[in-house]
Amino acid sequence: MSNKFVMVGGGSTQSPGILEVLRKRAEELNLSELVLYDIDEERVSLLGQYTEMYYKELGSKVTVTYTTNIEEALQGADFLFMQIRPGLNKQRAIDEKICLKNGVVGQETCGLGGFSFAMRVIPAVLEIIRKVKDICPNAWILNYTNPEAILSEAIYREFPEAKVLCICDMPISIEGAIASYFNKDLHDLTFKYFGMNHFGWWTNIIDENGRDLLPVLREDVVSGKIDTLLQSNDETKEDQYWIDTYKQMVSLFKRFPEYFPNCYLQYYLTPDEMLEHDTPDFTRGDYVMQGREKRIYDECRRVIAAGTAKDSSLHAGVHGNYIVDIAYAIIHNTRERFTVNKKNHGSISNFDPEAVVEVPAYVGSMGAETITVGAIPTFQKGLMEMQKAYEKMTVDAALSGSYQTAMEAVMLNKTIPNYTVGKKVLDELYAANKGLWPNLQ
Repeated sequence: MSNKFVMVGGGSTQSPGILEVLRKRAEELNLSELVLYDIDEERVSLLGQYTEMYYKELGSKVTVTYTTNIEEALQGADFLFMQIRPGLNKQRAIDEKICLKNGVVGQETCGLGGFSFAMRVIPAVLEIIRKVKDICPNAWILNYTNPEAILSEAIYREFPEAKVLCICDMPISIEGAIASYFNKDLHDLTFKYFGMNHFGWWTNIIDENGRDLLPVLREDVVSGKIDTLLQSNDETKEDQYWIDTYKQMVSLFKRFPEYFPNCYLQYYLTPDEMLEHDTPDFTRGDYVMQGREKRIYDECRRVIAAGTAKDSSLHAGVHGNYIVDIAYAIIHNTRERFTVNKKNHGSISNFDPEAVVEVPAYVGSMGAETITVGAIPTFQKGLMEMQKAYEKMTVDAALSGSYQTAMEAVMLNKTIPNYTVGKKVLDELYAANKGLWPNLQ
């Protein structure tokens, strides 16, 4: 049986890595047709023409097309890979600057940068899923769109029966770095993890002999033997932002040594230290626009003008492999273990059963079956309770258009120090996102 894959947000600069993995693994995925869909005609045309040429010249039998017509793209689809960004990185940078100028974290998934992104993206993603239910209801949606934690709350609330898996490549990237530290193959280690997206902890790292390596890592960090981990992603290991992030992650573990933290906890536990490195003059969004965005679109234009992609190449990193591995597990019912975002339903025994959490799960043709974590400690549970309340109220604000609800959500975010700052940032973000957010009243 052949499969049709659709890249929703196919004009994204995150697409090339996924496109390369799909090309290499087309046969094992039974991939016969690939469609790049995007509302941005220029971007999807650039990446679409490039991909079509690249696949053909490397002998791929996959039919590649691109379109701005979602109904056309979804016809007969079996898998949707979704990574969209309403407002593009341009709006991301605007949000970051507003936050940083007001002395609070400006990151696009944490703090009010994440709130603003959620207000833009929730309505767009829910509309796409409505169309999927009408046009290709049996298709699997694998969502990479950020902010995953908030968006997954909205998706599973509005479409509890939809065939959607919300995933993130950050946990496996960190696990790859830990595996490298121990000179182990990633697949020889079993990682036990709990939390929410960009807000979680590893409790155990079990090797192939049943030994827990977390106490070894803890001792090496607390004793000062190591102060950072090497990254497993070739695309980011030369990036100073990620070098600093992995170092800060280890520093967090030294200060809170019970469990190993997801790197994004730096924005909640050490926001003052994050602000020391950030400037509103040149944010992460600016860096991406002048770096990856420019590089990828310039290369597409060069290849299209030359009429050949034979001297071009795409890099298949963790981002591309992870989402394709999950699609493979669904197609072949492998029941392989992945970290996913799903409703808790008792996996964490002392946490809201209806809340979306990020935990390991076995993935197969029926989707993801989460693994029991058990009860979690007071410190982590307390942090998660407040963050989950913020996430749920952000969804409420996006769906209801209530300014009061938005204000209450803002006050639940740990990066916001007081009402005065929270209201000022909220109002400035709302003004800057006119036409992109729901109207608040």
